[in-house]
Amino acid sequence: MKLYFMKKEALDILKSNLDMVYNMYFTEKDNKWLWKVCGGDPFGEFKEIQDFQLAPIDSDMSKGEVEFANCKIIYQHLSFLTESQACDERLWAGLCHSVYYDYLRKRWDYDTKSPKTQKEAVSNIKSRFFFSGGTRAGLFRNSIAKCWWVGRNTYDPSNVANPVILNGIVKAFKNFKEENTQLSLKEHIRPTLQFLNAVGGGVVLDCLDEDEIADMLIDNIYGILQGDEQGVEIEEESEEYEDMDVDGNDISEEENSEDSVEEEYIVIGQKVNVRIKETDEPKTILVNYLPNSTKIPPLAKSLLGCWIGDEVSFQGKTYIIEAIQK
Repeated sequence: MKLYFMKKEALDILKSNLDMVYNMYFTEKDNKWLWKVCGGDPFGEFKEIQDFQLAPIDSDMSKGEVEFANCKIIYQHLSFLTESQACDERLWAGLCHSVYYDYLRKRWDYDTKSPKTQKEAVSNIKSRFFFSGGTRAGLFRNSIAKCWWVGRNTYDPSNVANPVILNGIVKAFKNFKEENTQLSLKEHIRPTLQFLNAVGGGVVLDCLDEDEIADMLIDNIYGILQGDEQGVEIEEESEEYEDMDVDGNDISEEENSEDSVEEEYIVIGQKVNVRIKETDEPKTILVNYLPNSTKIPPLAKSLLGCWIGDEVSFQGKTYIIEAIQK
């Protein structure tokens, strides 16, 4: 089985012409059309490995269950990738357009449905077959890259805490499935997993058992279902200005990456300086668990994952985050 990366020239041609070629992803059963659009072979050979098969989309499992199973399969067979290689858009775009082209079309129903609008189709193709929203966001939006990274974070045997965390996540979501409560990926699951990520930034999750992790996630989802400000709100990132400085000048990917490392969001265990917008009153809030508990005070919980400058609404007041104490 040969793995292919997408040549930089082909990557640029496809992404810049998605408005004109997006229909091809829906109508073309194989990827031969890429040669015509790109003016030649769009791929370069990366590595030859032993054959393996993904869990099929047309199995008895739901598509979400299939994708979860493929996280383990993809990581196990591609675990040799370095972090640098696993962050390279050319690799994942190459795999999505070559060996996994048919899988992706079935995964997103491109083989049976027509695009609703050009704008929606282009946006989805960009995030599923390429990277969108920058490298960090792209890793968890690209349909194959996210499987590798989720697999790395949950199945890597060097991380003994991973099975506990994974079991806690599964137990939490199973709770709502047994209650026949419909959860939305965007409104419930993504914010809750980002909430767990924010908690993990300040607390060693190894110290928690799977029931405690499940309880935290269940509480967070119940809060969202009840309309409370829980977890972290996930918004679509605008790509138009993400690689520009304040003067509108392009910045290199390396500079952009360095800036993102310096950014800081609120995690468990930090003190946060806020100002109440309505009264101009300053306050310092400790974002941490209540004593002898896995519960977090509601106001503190609403600050998790937020950044300096963010405004958080809570019980009729608006809290402006001014500083995060280290």
